[in-house]
Amino acid sequence: MNHLIAIARYGLSAMVLVALLAATGCFEQPGSLLDLRTSPSGARIELDGVYQGDSPIKLKVVPGQHLVMATRDGFLETRGNVNVQPTGTTRFDMSLRPLFGLVLAESFPTGSEVLVDGMTRGKTPVLMTDLPAGQHRLLIKKEGYESKETLLNIQAETDRQPKLISLELRSLLVAIKITSAPDKAKVYLAKADEKGKGSEIGESPQSIQNILAGKYRVRVEFDGYEPYEQEVEVAGKEEYRVHATLQEKYARIKIDTDPPGGEVFLNEEARGKTPVALGPLHEGDYTIRIVKPNYPETVRKVTLKKGEDLQLTIPLERRVGVLQVITIPAGVDVFVDGEKRGTTVSVPSVQYSTPLVISDVLAGQRIVKLIKPGFAEISVPVEIIVNKVIPLTNIQLRRLYIPDTAIATKDGRTLRGLISRVENDGTVHFETAPGIFVDIPPDDIVSKKPITPAGK
Repeated sequence: MNHLIAIARYGLSAMVLVALLAATGCFEQPGSLLDLRTSPSGARIELDGVYQGDSPIKLKVVPGQHLVMATRDGFLETRGNVNVQPTGTTRFDMSLRPLFGLVLAESFPTGSEVLVDGMTRGKTPVLMTDLPAGQHRLLIKKEGYESKETLLNIQAETDRQPKLISLELRSLLVAIKITSAPDKAKVYLAKADEKGKGSEIGESPQSIQNILAGKYRVRVEFDGYEPYEQEVEVAGKEEYRVHATLQEKYARIKIDTDPPGGEVFLNEEARGKTPVALGPLHEGDYTIRIVKPNYPETVRKVTLKKGEDLQLTIPLERRVGVLQVITIPAGVDVFVDGEKRGTTVSVPSVQYSTPLVISDVLAGQRIVKLIKPGFAEISVPVEIIVNKVIPLTNIQLRRLYIPDTAIATKDGRTLRGLISRVENDGTVHFETAPGIFVDIPPDDIVSKKPITPAGK
């Protein structure tokens, strides 16, 4: 070989020549095999300063001491001495230590939670000394503030000096100012999805400080007024304002009577028959008057408060008496306060009628009117007493002289007049002129014919 000739020409000794041959790989001794491995694998291997390849690797080397250096991105450079045996295979394992970056995370406000790749690493300010090289996702969060996230790149070669990450979190705490008309109303606050009124905050006007941004329900209550509710969505650092104009609660009355059907007047305004619901009504004093036929008028006074629901059941006392009427003649129509209540009935062989009994006559002063065609009309005032029978007997109506019958007799006469009565033997008691009566035996009567009154 040319380099051997050149060495020989310079007169080098045989020992030096052997060493040079071994270093250049031109001379190999059997059994000098080095099996070199690293954890993790894939490290760059240098043997005595000369690059040999990536681990794992097997090398034929001269027996004896050698310096091995392993390097890999993200890991500390690792060195080791190996004594290669003259026979067999020498195995040499090297463990590489990861190269960590140094990161100091701080925030405003302090005390914020730091998460790296989803794992909690403490609260700011926090120094992290064990972040492996590569890209990491860093999140800083704190209740009441908007979270912030950033990407963090750790370079193994340059990040042995602490890297500073400083983030300012935007406050999510807000304020809500609540006013109302009228004021001094109770104020409640609840989250939008929360059931019920929520927490009582105090009386209006009220300023609610340092609450988290989000959706809330504001409720305002005041006695005598309808409750007020409003949903608000608040964010940022603004102060939100809610003004509640409360609507007055109206009162209502439900009125019933026993028995039902009474006509209801509220402050003299007709409002229907019971049962009846009245409203909406303002607070104040009211007069209730109930009218029902055959029942005494009932009057009640009530005072209503705001929002009051009043229920009244008013018993109607049936204050009635009984009227008994006997008339002369029978067949008389009887009216009480203009309402027809019946007709008297005749009794055989007598002038007067059977008693006409009229029940359920309203107690008090009543006008009884008696009417029969051909007789003068009579009006009689009667005082009806509760649960008493008031007799009105032997009321005789004055007959009006209006001839309605013509009787022809055997002696050739024709008599015109009114039949007063007919006796049991058939004799007709006949009025031929006002107050002039004649008796006509049945054997003397040839015919009886009705006379149509003039104008009929």
